[in-house]
Amino acid sequence: MTEWADLSDNLRASGINLKWIGNDNQPDVWNIGGHMGGAQGAIVTGPIKGMVHVPFKGIWHEPAYGPPRFERKVDERREISTRIALMSDSEFGWFDTESKWWNGMDAETPGYWTVFTRRHGELYIPMQLLEAVQTELEDDPTANGNNFQEWDILLAADGEPRWRQPDVRPQPWFNTMTPTTTVKQDDETFSPVITVGVGKFKVANRGTTAQWPIYTLSAPTTGNTPARYWISNGSTNQMVRVPPLYKGEHVTIDTNPENRIAISALDPVDDDVKRFLRNADLLDWLFGQYGESGISILERFHGQGFDTPAAKRSVSTFTVYSSMETSRVSVRLPQRFERCIS
Repeated sequence: MTEWADLSDNLRASGINLKWIGNDNQPDVWNIGGHMGGAQGAIVTGPIKGMVHVPFKGIWHEPAYGPPRFERKVDERREISTRIALMSDSEFGWFDTESKWWNGMDAETPGYWTVFTRRHGELYIPMQLLEAVQTELEDDPTANGNNFQEWDILLAADGEPRWRQPDVRPQPWFNTMTPTTTVKQDDETFSPVITVGVGKFKVANRGTTAQWPIYTLSAPTTGNTPARYWISNGSTNQMVRVPPLYKGEHVTIDTNPENRIAISALDPVDDDVKRFLRNADLLDWLFGQYGESGISILERFHGQGFDTPAAKRSVSTFTVYSSMETSRVSVRLPQRFERCIS
């Protein structure tokens, strides 16, 4: 067995290792710092600003009499600025390096800034140029065989400023009606108790922030009876009833209350009859939920929601119920990290 101390520096890849993955859908991975830094002709040559801590703004209330009081903090845009050197051992090679680098970094389509440490593994964040590069070209970079030019770049992340790893995705659950339990179909007084299949997902949140699971529910493609689902509120025993899903309907449900997203792959077809039935209590009772088939899945939730995320650095068990055999449920849990090196 090879001892750790016997490994080369490259194999150990200790310390902080940086990569840029270009956005041009080419084999465009650049080792720009640490392990194999500069191997592809690009390397960080200056300090890096904005890479470690999540940027935020504190909101403070200033009363008429008395000192300011803290209310909350709000995430701000993550920006990373540094100096990159592009180089080669030949004039032709430098022009090639220059072209490949800028083909994979622009202001419209994100690439990926990644950080690898032995503490967290590889973390990444999508980034794009925030403003035009304005570094002066003082001389011909290929003059006298130098084949070297430094550029000051400023990158920005669109949206979420935290570092991430790929979402954890356990195997999908297919309802075989084993095991089963019973549950009341709806909230109405005379609603029947039905037998449903029970599925469980055991999912790790390796990140350093609490995260909300995202479910995809797929109703069977045969039969006319709507499929019924229930999703646990986090890993609690509270089950949240999902509105009926119609034949062939696929729905993605983000349980994060800030996002409040429930999207169906089948756009509902609404008409005057369905609108009339929804507005008439007696007819709605007589015709069941036919009227609701004309509105979006999010509207059919009628205000139901989730309030329990998966805690950081924990393993959670999420429970789902389904009334229809062969129905399918999958879940994914985002992985987010406040800092990339600690």
